[in-house]
Amino acid sequence: MQNDESRLLVGDDIPSFFHPELRMWSRKRRTGYFRNDEDDLYSIAALSYADAARPTMTQVYRLLCSLVDEDAARGGERVRKPSFSTLRKIIRSLPAEFVHHRRHGHLRAASTFDLVSAASGVLGINSY
Repeated sequence: MQNDESRLLVGDDIPSFFHPELRMWSRKRRTGYFRNDEDDLYSIAALSYADAARPTMTQVYRLLCSLVDEDAARGGERVRKPSFSTLRKIIRSLPAEFVHHRRHGHLRAASTFDLVSAASGVLGINSY
């Protein structure tokens, strides 16, 4: 069941001058414990923390769990949910300047597609 509380608002597109740094961040933080598709999804969820709506880490975690549950309900490949502390470490590893810039921007309503397509383009990964 979809948790409306986990649906966040997202701001404007991520400025292109952050793209190279975010791609490096996404690749550098991989440990090999999670599959690439799982790491990509966790990176996408972490990017949603850097938003003008100023979501809490708990809201971002709920968003990620909701995305995993929705995909499982559609018969997608099984994706493991990370622990809250793992996602918190990923979020805290985001470039500080990027997070500050994004959390003080403008708001607009967004769909799951908006979130995934914007983040995956920035991180240089294929959309799911």
